[in-house]
Amino acid sequence: MTLETRSWKLEAGRKLGKGFTLIETVIVIAITTMALFALVNLFILFNATYGYQQAFIATAGSAGTAMNALEAAVLPARRVLASRDFSGTAYASGPTALVLELPAIDSSGDIIPEMSDYVAFYTSGAILYRLTEANAGSARASGVKQLSATLNSLAFTYDNADFTQVTSVAADLETRALSKEQTVRSRLTGQWYLRNVSSTP
Repeated sequence: MTLETRSWKLEAGRKLGKGFTLIETVIVIAITTMALFALVNLFILFNATYGYQQAFIATAGSAGTAMNALEAAVLPARRVLASRDFSGTAYASGPTALVLELPAIDSSGDIIPEMSDYVAFYTSGAILYRLTEANAGSARASGVKQLSATLNSLAFTYDNADFTQVTSVAADLETRALSKEQTVRSRLTGQWYLRNVSSTP
């Protein structure tokens, strides 16, 4: 084996055993850091978007549920009551509460003559409730149901200051929730006419 051959093998061995240079190591670390930074930002953005969507669903969903319940009670109502006692507690119609008298119905949805059910909508803090007192022969169920836990404001208006003469009810309802220091709001309005007001005794 010649001296030249041995020198070539030694040089090849040095090249094969060569590791990363300092510059290459720095570049790899920089790329890895940037990738991790991008992933963290993506995770934060995803969490914020998801939280906002959940808050929007909560506010819009509860607002819609409340308005549907109001519509279902006002449309078939006989009259708006100035006040009524429900199991020892008095509820009065006004800007933030509504008390209705409805004709009782059977299981087929037909009106039962000379029988009435009573419904009150009222608030407690950010919660909107519907209280139902059904006649024993009615298909409606008595009890309290929570309609919204994200209520921010609720205002009822009537077409007449005399509750015995009211024929329509309007509601302006807003729900609100917080998500990552962002406020999510949902506002709905509606107006309904009492269909059975002419049957008031």
